[in-house]
Amino acid sequence: MPKKKKKPRTSRKDCRRKIKSLDTTNECLSSRAGLAPYVNFLHGSRLADELEYILSHLRKSSKGIPLNDAFFQLLLFFADGTFQHLNGFDKLKDNEDWQKLHGCKETLNTAQLQRLLDKVTPYEINLLRPLIRRIFLSALKASKPSQVILFLDSCVYVNNDAKCRGGVKPTYKKKKGYHPINLIWEGLYVDTVFQRGDYSTNHDDVAISMLKEAVPLIREALGEDIPIIVRMDSGYYDQKIFKVCEDLSIHFVCAGKRYSDHKHLEEKALHDFDGIYANNDSCWHYYRFEERRADWDADMKYRALFLRATKEDGEALLGLDSRIILTNIGKEQCSDQDIINYDHSRGLDELTHRAAKEFSDEKMPCLDYCANAFWYTLSIIAFNLFQIFKRNIACFPYNTYPNTIRRKLFDLAGKIVGGARSLKLRVSKWKMAELKLLDIWQKSLIPWVID
Repeated sequence: MPKKKKKPRTSRKDCRRKIKSLDTTNECLSSRAGLAPYVNFLHGSRLADELEYILSHLRKSSKGIPLNDAFFQLLLFFADGTFQHLNGFDKLKDNEDWQKLHGCKETLNTAQLQRLLDKVTPYEINLLRPLIRRIFLSALKASKPSQVILFLDSCVYVNNDAKCRGGVKPTYKKKKGYHPINLIWEGLYVDTVFQRGDYSTNHDDVAISMLKEAVPLIREALGEDIPIIVRMDSGYYDQKIFKVCEDLSIHFVCAGKRYSDHKHLEEKALHDFDGIYANNDSCWHYYRFEERRADWDADMKYRALFLRATKEDGEALLGLDSRIILTNIGKEQCSDQDIINYDHSRGLDELTHRAAKEFSDEKMPCLDYCANAFWYTLSIIAFNLFQIFKRNIACFPYNTYPNTIRRKLFDLAGKIVGGARSLKLRVSKWKMAELKLLDIWQKSLIPWVID
Protein backbone atom coordinates (compact mmCIF):
# COMPACT_ATOMS: atom_id res chain seq x y z
CA MET A 1 0.00 0.00 0.00
CA PRO A 2 1.23 3.51 -0.84
CA LYS A 3 2.38 5.55 2.11
CA LYS A 4 0.18 8.39 3.23
CA LYS A 5 1.62 11.83 2.54
CA LYS A 6 2.21 13.88 5.64
CA LYS A 7 0.63 17.24 5.82
CA PRO A 8 3.16 20.10 5.55
CA ARG A 9 4.00 21.50 8.94
CA THR A 10 3.38 25.21 9.43
CA SER A 11 6.64 27.05 9.90
CA ARG A 12 7.16 28.89 13.14
CA LYS A 13 8.45 31.80 11.06
CA ASP A 14 5.17 32.10 9.21
CA CYS A 15 4.18 35.76 9.64
CA ARG A 16 0.66 35.38 8.29
CA ARG A 17 -0.91 35.98 11.65
CA LYS A 18 -3.96 38.08 12.31
CA ILE A 19 -4.16 40.98 14.74
CA LYS A 20 -6.39 39.78 17.55
CA SER A 21 -6.31 42.74 19.93
CA LEU A 22 -6.01 46.51 20.03
CA ASP A 23 -4.23 48.64 22.60
CA THR A 24 -2.82 52.14 23.07
CA THR A 25 0.75 53.36 23.46
CA ASN A 26 2.29 56.26 25.35
CA GLU A 27 4.96 56.70 22.68
CA CYS A 28 4.77 59.76 20.40
CA LEU A 29 3.89 58.50 16.94
CA SER A 30 3.34 60.77 13.95
CA SER A 31 1.54 60.15 10.68
CA ARG A 32 3.11 63.31 9.18
CA ALA A 33 6.76 62.63 9.93
CA GLY A 34 7.73 63.82 6.44
CA LEU A 35 7.00 67.40 7.55
CA ALA A 36 10.22 67.41 9.58
CA PRO A 37 12.49 68.46 6.65
CA TYR A 38 9.95 71.12 5.71
CA VAL A 39 10.15 72.49 9.26
CA ASN A 40 13.92 72.79 8.81
CA PHE A 41 13.35 74.61 5.54
CA LEU A 42 10.93 77.07 7.15
CA HIS A 43 13.39 77.75 9.96
CA GLY A 44 16.17 78.38 7.43
CA SER A 45 14.07 80.85 5.44
CA ARG A 46 13.39 82.89 8.63
CA LEU A 47 10.16 84.04 7.01
CA ALA A 48 8.18 83.77 10.25
CA ASP A 49 10.60 86.22 11.89
CA GLU A 50 10.23 88.53 8.88
CA LEU A 51 6.45 88.43 9.19
CA GLU A 52 6.71 89.20 12.90
CA TYR A 53 8.93 92.21 12.13
CA ILE A 54 6.70 93.83 9.51
CA LEU A 55 3.45 93.03 11.35
CA SER A 56 4.66 93.64 14.91
CA HIS A 57 1.96 96.31 15.42
CA LEU A 58 -0.71 93.59 15.34
CA ARG A 59 0.37 92.40 18.78
CA LYS A 60 -0.99 94.90 21.27
CA SER A 61 0.08 93.04 24.43
CA SER A 62 2.98 90.86 25.53
CA LYS A 63 0.45 88.23 26.61
CA GLY A 64 -0.48 85.41 24.29
CA ILE A 65 1.42 83.60 21.58
CA PRO A 66 4.44 85.36 19.97
CA LEU A 67 3.79 86.44 16.39
CA ASN A 68 6.71 84.49 14.93
CA ASP A 69 5.34 81.28 16.48
CA ALA A 70 1.86 82.05 15.14
CA PHE A 71 3.07 82.75 11.60
CA PHE A 72 5.41 79.74 11.62
CA GLN A 73 2.52 77.43 12.49
CA LEU A 74 0.32 79.10 9.86
CA LEU A 75 2.92 78.47 7.14
CA LEU A 76 3.26 74.87 8.31
CA PHE A 77 -0.53 74.51 8.50
CA PHE A 78 -0.88 75.45 4.81
CA ALA A 79 1.79 72.94 3.75
CA ASP A 80 0.32 70.17 5.92
CA GLY A 81 -3.10 70.48 4.27
CA THR A 82 -4.88 68.18 6.73
CA PHE A 83 -7.36 70.91 7.64
CA GLN A 84 -8.65 73.79 5.52
CA HIS A 85 -10.62 75.75 8.13
CA LEU A 86 -9.73 77.82 11.18
CA ASN A 87 -11.10 75.25 13.63
CA GLY A 88 -8.33 72.91 12.50
CA PHE A 89 -5.99 74.65 14.95
CA ASP A 90 -8.14 73.58 17.89
CA LYS A 91 -7.98 70.00 16.64
CA LEU A 92 -4.18 70.23 16.35
CA LYS A 93 -3.62 71.98 19.67
CA ASP A 94 -3.78 68.77 21.74
CA ASN A 95 -1.88 66.72 19.17
CA GLU A 96 1.48 65.86 20.72
CA ASP A 97 3.29 65.03 17.49
CA TRP A 98 2.14 68.36 15.90
CA GLN A 99 3.58 70.22 18.90
CA LYS A 100 6.90 68.42 18.61
CA LEU A 101 7.07 68.85 14.83
CA HIS A 102 6.67 72.63 14.80
CA GLY A 103 8.87 73.05 17.90
CA CYS A 104 7.30 76.36 18.97
CA LYS A 105 6.99 77.32 22.63
CA GLU A 106 3.23 77.68 22.36
CA THR A 107 0.72 76.08 20.01
CA LEU A 108 -1.65 78.37 18.11
CA ASN A 109 -5.37 77.87 18.68
CA THR A 110 -8.41 79.06 16.73
CA ALA A 111 -9.38 81.87 19.10
CA GLN A 112 -5.89 83.40 18.94
CA LEU A 113 -5.91 83.20 15.14
CA GLN A 114 -9.35 84.84 14.93
CA ARG A 115 -8.22 87.72 17.14
CA LEU A 116 -5.21 88.20 14.86
CA LEU A 117 -7.35 88.22 11.70
CA ASP A 118 -9.82 90.68 13.24
CA LYS A 119 -7.04 93.29 13.42
CA VAL A 120 -6.14 93.06 9.73
CA THR A 121 -6.70 96.06 7.43
CA PRO A 122 -5.72 96.69 3.77
CA TYR A 123 -2.49 98.21 5.10
CA GLU A 124 -1.29 94.83 6.43
CA ILE A 125 -2.21 93.10 3.18
CA ASN A 126 -0.04 95.51 1.20
CA LEU A 127 2.84 94.77 3.57
CA LEU A 128 2.71 91.09 2.54
CA ARG A 129 2.99 91.61 -1.22
CA PRO A 130 6.71 92.58 -1.20
CA LEU A 131 7.42 89.26 0.55
CA ILE A 132 5.89 87.38 -2.39
CA ARG A 133 8.20 89.21 -4.78
CA ARG A 134 11.25 88.58 -2.58
CA ILE A 135 10.60 84.83 -2.47
CA PHE A 136 10.21 84.83 -6.26
CA LEU A 137 13.47 86.77 -6.68
CA SER A 138 15.35 84.28 -4.48
CA ALA A 139 14.21 81.44 -6.78
CA LEU A 140 14.97 83.53 -9.88
CA LYS A 141 18.55 84.20 -8.77
CA ALA A 142 19.08 80.51 -8.01
CA SER A 143 17.75 79.51 -11.45
CA LYS A 144 19.59 82.20 -13.51
CA PRO A 145 17.45 81.84 -16.67
CA SER A 146 18.54 83.23 -20.03
CA GLN A 147 15.13 84.90 -20.39
CA VAL A 148 12.19 85.53 -18.08
CA ILE A 149 8.72 84.55 -19.32
CA LEU A 150 5.97 85.97 -17.13
CA PHE A 151 2.28 85.07 -17.21
CA LEU A 152 -0.31 87.73 -16.42
CA ASP A 153 -3.67 86.18 -15.63
CA SER A 154 -6.66 86.19 -13.32
CA CYS A 155 -8.44 83.26 -11.72
CA VAL A 156 -11.77 82.73 -9.98
CA TYR A 157 -12.01 81.46 -6.41
CA VAL A 158 -15.51 80.03 -6.29
CA ASN A 159 -17.34 80.75 -3.02
CA ASN A 160 -20.80 80.18 -4.43
CA ASP A 161 -22.21 78.75 -1.19
CA ALA A 162 -20.61 81.39 1.04
CA LYS A 163 -22.93 83.23 3.46
CA CYS A 164 -22.43 86.94 4.13
CA ARG A 165 -18.76 87.01 3.13
CA GLY A 166 -17.52 90.43 2.16
CA GLY A 167 -16.45 90.79 -1.46
CA VAL A 168 -18.19 87.64 -2.70
CA LYS A 169 -19.71 88.83 -5.97
CA PRO A 170 -20.70 87.23 -9.30
CA THR A 171 -17.61 86.66 -11.44
CA TYR A 172 -17.26 86.44 -15.21
CA LYS A 173 -17.68 82.66 -14.85
CA LYS A 174 -21.18 83.23 -13.43
CA LYS A 175 -20.10 81.95 -10.02
CA LYS A 176 -20.01 83.95 -6.83
CA GLY A 177 -16.54 84.35 -5.43
CA TYR A 178 -13.31 86.32 -5.66
CA HIS A 179 -11.22 87.34 -8.66
CA PRO A 180 -7.48 87.59 -7.81
CA ILE A 181 -5.04 89.01 -10.39
CA ASN A 182 -1.72 87.18 -10.64
CA LEU A 183 1.70 87.54 -12.20
CA ILE A 184 3.39 84.12 -12.46
CA TRP A 185 6.84 82.80 -13.37
CA GLU A 186 7.58 79.08 -13.70
CA GLY A 187 4.86 78.05 -11.23
CA LEU A 188 5.77 80.75 -8.68
CA TYR A 189 3.73 83.85 -7.93
CA VAL A 190 5.62 87.05 -8.69
CA ASP A 191 2.75 89.13 -7.34
CA THR A 192 -0.95 88.77 -6.61
CA VAL A 193 -3.85 91.02 -5.64
CA PHE A 194 -6.97 89.64 -3.99
CA GLN A 195 -10.11 91.43 -5.17
CA ARG A 196 -13.88 91.19 -5.35
CA GLY A 197 -15.53 88.84 -7.79
CA ASP A 198 -17.04 91.57 -9.96
CA TYR A 199 -13.77 93.50 -10.42
CA SER A 200 -12.20 93.40 -13.87
CA THR A 201 -8.80 91.99 -14.85
CA ASN A 202 -7.22 95.45 -14.68
CA HIS A 203 -9.36 97.12 -12.04
CA ASP A 204 -7.70 100.30 -10.80
CA ASP A 205 -4.73 99.55 -13.12
CA VAL A 206 -3.63 96.68 -10.88
CA ALA A 207 -2.04 94.71 -13.77
CA ILE A 208 -0.06 97.76 -14.88
CA SER A 209 1.19 98.33 -11.32
CA MET A 210 2.34 94.70 -11.10
CA LEU A 211 4.45 95.02 -14.24
CA LYS A 212 5.93 98.36 -13.19
CA GLU A 213 6.98 96.95 -9.83
CA ALA A 214 8.23 93.53 -10.98
CA VAL A 215 10.26 94.41 -14.10
CA PRO A 216 12.85 96.67 -12.35
CA LEU A 217 13.36 94.02 -9.66
CA ILE A 218 14.00 91.32 -12.28
CA ARG A 219 16.53 93.50 -14.08
CA GLU A 220 18.23 94.37 -10.82
CA ALA A 221 18.60 90.66 -10.06
CA LEU A 222 19.63 89.38 -13.52
CA GLY A 223 20.96 92.47 -15.35
CA GLU A 224 19.49 95.18 -17.55
CA ASP A 225 19.85 93.10 -20.73
CA ILE A 226 17.73 90.15 -19.61
CA PRO A 227 14.88 89.52 -22.13
CA ILE A 228 11.44 89.66 -20.49
CA ILE A 229 8.28 88.35 -22.19
CA VAL A 230 4.78 88.66 -20.74
CA ARG A 231 2.08 86.22 -21.88
CA MET A 232 -1.53 87.32 -21.55
CA ASP A 233 -4.99 86.18 -22.57
CA SER A 234 -7.63 88.33 -24.26
CA GLY A 235 -8.72 89.77 -20.90
CA TYR A 236 -5.61 91.97 -21.06
CA TYR A 237 -6.07 93.07 -24.66
CA ASP A 238 -5.73 96.72 -23.67
CA GLN A 239 -3.71 99.51 -25.27
CA LYS A 240 -2.77 100.85 -21.82
CA ILE A 241 -1.06 97.56 -20.93
CA PHE A 242 0.65 97.40 -24.34
CA LYS A 243 1.88 100.97 -23.85
CA VAL A 244 3.37 100.10 -20.46
CA CYS A 245 5.18 97.10 -21.99
CA GLU A 246 6.68 99.43 -24.59
CA ASP A 247 7.73 101.94 -21.92
CA LEU A 248 9.34 99.16 -19.84
CA SER A 249 11.09 97.75 -22.95
CA ILE A 250 9.60 94.29 -22.49
CA HIS A 251 7.90 92.02 -25.01
CA PHE A 252 4.36 90.70 -24.83
CA VAL A 253 2.37 87.91 -26.49
CA CYS A 254 -1.36 88.49 -26.07
CA ALA A 255 -4.40 86.57 -27.28
CA GLY A 256 -6.35 89.07 -29.39
CA LYS A 257 -10.01 89.89 -29.66
CA ARG A 258 -11.99 89.49 -32.87
CA TYR A 259 -13.77 92.57 -34.13
CA SER A 260 -16.00 93.21 -37.11
CA ASP A 261 -13.05 94.21 -39.31
CA HIS A 262 -11.54 90.73 -38.77
CA LYS A 263 -14.38 89.01 -40.64
CA HIS A 264 -12.40 88.96 -43.87
CA LEU A 265 -9.84 86.74 -42.12
CA GLU A 266 -12.54 84.19 -41.32
CA GLU A 267 -13.47 84.05 -45.00
CA LYS A 268 -9.95 83.46 -46.32
CA ALA A 269 -9.24 80.14 -48.04
CA LEU A 270 -6.61 77.90 -46.47
CA HIS A 271 -4.33 78.09 -49.51
CA ASP A 272 -4.00 81.86 -48.87
CA PHE A 273 -2.58 81.29 -45.37
CA ASP A 274 1.15 81.78 -44.76
CA GLY A 275 2.03 78.59 -42.92
CA ILE A 276 1.08 75.62 -40.73
CA TYR A 277 1.82 75.11 -37.05
CA ALA A 278 1.68 71.52 -35.84
CA ASN A 279 2.05 70.43 -32.23
CA ASN A 280 1.28 66.88 -31.13
CA ASP A 281 -2.23 66.13 -32.41
CA SER A 282 -3.19 69.74 -33.16
CA CYS A 283 -2.72 71.55 -36.45
CA TRP A 284 -3.23 75.27 -37.13
CA HIS A 285 -3.05 77.33 -40.32
CA TYR A 286 -1.85 80.88 -39.65
CA TYR A 287 -1.99 84.14 -41.55
CA ARG A 288 0.20 87.22 -40.89
CA PHE A 289 -1.26 90.72 -40.66
CA GLU A 290 -0.71 94.02 -38.84
CA GLU A 291 -3.06 95.08 -36.07
CA ARG A 292 -3.93 98.63 -35.08
CA ARG A 293 -7.24 99.73 -33.61
CA ALA A 294 -8.70 103.11 -34.61
CA ASP A 295 -8.51 104.55 -31.07
CA TRP A 296 -4.87 103.55 -30.57
CA ASP A 297 -1.95 105.90 -30.97
CA ALA A 298 -0.53 106.19 -34.47
CA ASP A 299 2.70 104.38 -33.52
CA MET A 300 0.88 101.41 -31.97
CA LYS A 301 1.06 98.92 -34.83
CA TYR A 302 1.73 95.33 -33.84
CA ARG A 303 2.60 92.07 -35.50
CA ALA A 304 -0.39 89.74 -35.48
CA LEU A 305 -1.28 86.18 -36.49
CA PHE A 306 -4.69 84.78 -37.33
CA LEU A 307 -4.97 81.04 -36.54
CA ARG A 308 -7.53 78.53 -37.75
CA ALA A 309 -7.63 75.00 -36.36
CA THR A 310 -7.56 72.33 -39.09
CA LYS A 311 -7.35 68.59 -39.54
CA GLU A 312 -4.39 66.88 -41.18
CA ASP A 313 -6.16 66.95 -44.54
CA GLY A 314 -6.68 70.71 -44.26
CA GLU A 315 -10.38 70.73 -43.39
CA ALA A 316 -11.57 73.10 -40.67
CA LEU A 317 -11.71 71.44 -37.27
CA LEU A 318 -15.06 71.76 -35.53
CA GLY A 319 -15.13 72.63 -31.85
CA LEU A 320 -12.04 74.89 -31.91
CA ASP A 321 -12.56 78.55 -32.76
CA SER A 322 -10.09 80.58 -34.72
CA ARG A 323 -7.87 82.88 -32.67
CA ILE A 324 -5.70 85.97 -32.99
CA ILE A 325 -2.28 86.49 -31.41
CA LEU A 326 -0.78 89.95 -30.97
CA THR A 327 2.88 90.69 -30.14
CA ASN A 328 5.52 93.40 -30.23
CA ILE A 329 8.35 90.91 -30.87
CA GLY A 330 9.96 91.54 -34.25
CA LYS A 331 10.24 88.93 -37.02
CA GLU A 332 14.02 88.94 -36.78
CA GLN A 333 13.84 88.13 -33.05
CA CYS A 334 11.22 85.38 -33.07
CA SER A 335 9.62 83.21 -35.75
CA ASP A 336 5.88 82.78 -36.26
CA GLN A 337 6.12 79.23 -34.95
CA ASP A 338 7.72 80.45 -31.71
CA ILE A 339 5.08 83.14 -31.22
CA ILE A 340 2.32 80.51 -31.52
CA ASN A 341 4.20 78.24 -29.16
CA TYR A 342 4.45 81.05 -26.58
CA ASP A 343 0.70 81.57 -26.78
CA HIS A 344 -0.19 77.87 -26.60
CA SER A 345 2.06 77.39 -23.56
CA ARG A 346 -0.22 79.54 -21.44
CA GLY A 347 -2.10 76.37 -20.52
CA LEU A 348 0.88 75.11 -18.50
CA ASP A 349 1.06 78.39 -16.57
CA GLU A 350 -2.65 78.20 -15.76
CA LEU A 351 -2.00 74.93 -13.94
CA THR A 352 -0.36 77.08 -11.25
CA HIS A 353 -3.85 78.26 -10.28
CA ARG A 354 -4.97 74.66 -9.90
CA ALA A 355 -1.94 73.84 -7.74
CA ALA A 356 -2.52 76.90 -5.52
CA LYS A 357 -6.18 75.98 -5.03
CA GLU A 358 -5.16 72.43 -4.12
CA PHE A 359 -2.54 73.77 -1.72
CA SER A 360 -5.09 75.87 0.19
CA ASP A 361 -8.81 75.55 -0.44
CA GLU A 362 -10.33 78.17 -2.74
CA LYS A 363 -13.17 78.71 -0.28
CA MET A 364 -12.18 81.49 2.09
CA PRO A 365 -12.65 80.76 5.83
CA CYS A 366 -13.72 84.19 7.15
CA LEU A 367 -16.76 86.44 6.87
CA ASP A 368 -14.66 89.62 6.69
CA TYR A 369 -13.17 90.67 3.32
CA CYS A 370 -9.84 91.93 4.74
CA ALA A 371 -9.38 88.76 6.79
CA ASN A 372 -9.94 86.65 3.67
CA ALA A 373 -7.55 88.81 1.64
CA PHE A 374 -4.90 88.41 4.37
CA TRP A 375 -5.50 84.64 4.52
CA TYR A 376 -5.24 84.35 0.73
CA THR A 377 -2.05 86.44 0.47
CA LEU A 378 -0.41 84.50 3.29
CA SER A 379 -1.36 81.24 1.56
CA ILE A 380 0.38 82.44 -1.64
CA ILE A 381 3.53 83.19 0.39
CA ALA A 382 3.33 79.66 1.83
CA PHE A 383 2.70 78.24 -1.65
CA ASN A 384 5.83 79.91 -3.07
CA LEU A 385 7.90 78.45 -0.24
CA PHE A 386 6.32 75.05 -0.83
CA GLN A 387 7.21 75.22 -4.55
CA ILE A 388 10.84 76.02 -3.75
CA PHE A 389 11.04 73.17 -1.23
CA LYS A 390 9.45 70.75 -3.68
CA ARG A 391 11.94 71.49 -6.45
CA ASN A 392 15.18 72.40 -4.70
CA ILE A 393 15.06 70.39 -1.48
CA ALA A 394 12.81 67.36 -2.09
CA CYS A 395 13.76 67.24 -5.82
CA PHE A 396 10.28 66.32 -7.06
CA PRO A 397 9.35 66.99 -10.71
CA TYR A 398 8.39 70.53 -11.65
CA ASN A 399 4.72 69.75 -12.34
CA THR A 400 4.06 67.72 -9.17
CA TYR A 401 0.89 68.82 -7.38
CA PRO A 402 0.80 69.57 -3.62
CA ASN A 403 -1.34 66.55 -2.71
CA THR A 404 1.20 64.28 -4.40
CA ILE A 405 3.95 65.68 -2.15
CA ARG A 406 1.72 65.28 0.88
CA ARG A 407 0.88 61.69 -0.02
CA LYS A 408 4.40 60.57 -0.98
CA LEU A 409 6.55 62.57 1.45
CA PHE A 410 4.58 64.19 4.26
CA ASP A 411 2.29 61.19 4.97
CA LEU A 412 5.09 59.23 6.57
CA ALA A 413 4.84 57.18 9.76
CA GLY A 414 7.48 58.05 12.32
CA LYS A 415 8.30 57.79 15.98
CA ILE A 416 9.46 60.85 17.92
CA VAL A 417 11.72 59.98 20.84
CA GLY A 418 13.44 62.28 23.30
CA GLY A 419 16.79 62.20 24.99
CA ALA A 420 19.84 64.37 25.73
CA ARG A 421 17.72 67.54 25.57
CA SER A 422 16.74 66.89 21.94
CA LEU A 423 14.22 64.98 19.88
CA LYS A 424 14.90 62.28 17.33
CA LEU A 425 12.63 61.12 14.52
CA ARG A 426 12.72 57.46 13.57
CA VAL A 427 11.27 56.07 10.33
CA SER A 428 11.46 52.66 8.68
CA LYS A 429 14.61 51.69 6.77
CA TRP A 430 12.56 51.02 3.64
CA LYS A 431 11.04 54.55 3.60
CA MET A 432 14.41 56.11 4.40
CA ALA A 433 15.90 54.44 1.32
CA GLU A 434 12.90 54.85 -0.97
CA LEU A 435 12.49 58.60 -0.40
CA LYS A 436 16.22 59.28 0.05
CA LEU A 437 15.06 61.00 3.19
CA LEU A 438 18.54 61.50 4.59
CA ASP A 439 19.53 63.56 1.51
CA ILE A 440 16.34 65.65 1.83
CA TRP A 441 17.07 66.18 5.51
CA GLN A 442 20.63 67.37 4.86
CA LYS A 443 19.48 69.77 2.10
CA SER A 444 16.76 71.16 4.36
CA LEU A 445 19.38 72.14 6.94
CA ILE A 446 21.01 74.55 4.46
CA PRO A 447 19.23 77.92 4.91
CA TRP A 448 17.31 79.20 1.87
CA VAL A 449 18.15 82.89 1.96
CA ILE A 450 15.38 85.33 1.04
CA ASP A 451 17.02 88.69 0.39
